[in-house]
Amino acid sequence: MIFVKNLCVFGASCSNIDSEFLNAAYTLGQVMAQRGIGLVFGGGNTGLMGAAARGVHDGGGRIIGVIPEKLNRPGVAYPFCGQLIVTPDMHTRKARMEALSDGFIALPGGYGTLEELMEVLTLNQLGYITAPVVILNTKGYYSDLIAQLRECVNEGFTAAPCLDIFSVAGTPEEAVQLALNKERPDIPDKLADAIRFAAGETGR
Repeated sequence: MIFVKNLCVFGASCSNIDSEFLNAAYTLGQVMAQRGIGLVFGGGNTGLMGAAARGVHDGGGRIIGVIPEKLNRPGVAYPFCGQLIVTPDMHTRKARMEALSDGFIALPGGYGTLEELMEVLTLNQLGYITAPVVILNTKGYYSDLIAQLRECVNEGFTAAPCLDIFSVAGTPEEAVQLALNKERPDIPDKLADAIRFAAGETGR
């Protein structure tokens, strides 16, 4: 088991979604608070971000919000963060969230959530971070994406061990447990492979 102080939760900011998604996000926050795990998130007050934060808050847990200056507005930013970090842009926001976190859980979401998830998968693949990544597959939302990631392996675009970078959970409780117990997979050194390939191509 790895030491986990804070988990970063990615998720949608929209609220016009099925209540099952919102309930799962809230429950995730409660489970984190019960386990003494702090929440790092995008600082939003609405959607799954807000639901997860309320779950942690209602459970007496720690909350760190990281929000870009453009979105730091009343009603948009979650008002009960123990610490709210305001960044100049989205890129800095992601970097701060990553630096503050010992692992990551992706709730369902749109473009922004997908970008955040893909970034931490890539950072793990390249060795910039060594942190567990868990996909909470509420209502099978991520099933097609998971199938696409497997297709990347089938077609040779990704090494098979890279599928072990992430775990898939069906419930909030399982998501937290996986984040706590996930061991670092043995990922091929992509840079070393590229150097070897280049040397073979050039004859050096």
